[in-house]
Amino acid sequence: MLLSSIVPNYHMSVVSSVLNVAAQRVAMTWPWYVVRGAGFVAAGLLFLLMLSGIGQVTGATYRYIEPVKAWAIHKSMAIMLCVSIVVHVSFLLLDHYISFSLVQILVPFASHYNNGTKLAGIPLGGIAVTLGILASYGVIIVVLSSLGWINTRKKKWHKLHYLSYVVAFFVFLHALYIGSDLKYGIFRQAWIVLGVILGVGAISRLLRAGTTRVR
Repeated sequence: MLLSSIVPNYHMSVVSSVLNVAAQRVAMTWPWYVVRGAGFVAAGLLFLLMLSGIGQVTGATYRYIEPVKAWAIHKSMAIMLCVSIVVHVSFLLLDHYISFSLVQILVPFASHYNNGTKLAGIPLGGIAVTLGILASYGVIIVVLSSLGWINTRKKKWHKLHYLSYVVAFFVFLHALYIGSDLKYGIFRQAWIVLGVILGVGAISRLLRAGTTRVR
């Protein structure tokens, strides 16, 4: 009788201690999970934005969606991309596991973050952070110019919109070399495949625009 009462109490204490440790870990690291989640959302939105934009230029999108709806969806995704980037960057300031200052998340080359990733012996953490910062500013420029210039300064907007391809390239490298979920395994492979798909789409778009010539 005594043994049967001790064993359940022992199991309860073990479960309680495990739950306490888990709760403490979540309390300390939850901002990092928000950063990662927002990063995934931003990457997904950027990928869809690029494909939908390419589809609108080539006309492929209009086979399935009316032009007015296609533009409304494209604009909505662009705004949500900006929101997800703000969340992704802002919660870095709340994370205590990897400390970033306001200057480090806003100023290129200010961060010397090192996650152990190297290329030819050169640490890539700080470079990847800088690429992310530059990509964020590029997104802001493209989105604001699209909202303000598309009807009034169409030629300037059209030229500036090519910046989105540079943004996509920077985001690809940023996530590839700094993303904790993309270091290895299926997520990294999937990210590379998505990058190849987007690259093929971008080349076809540039070829159509006449900015690249095939010899």
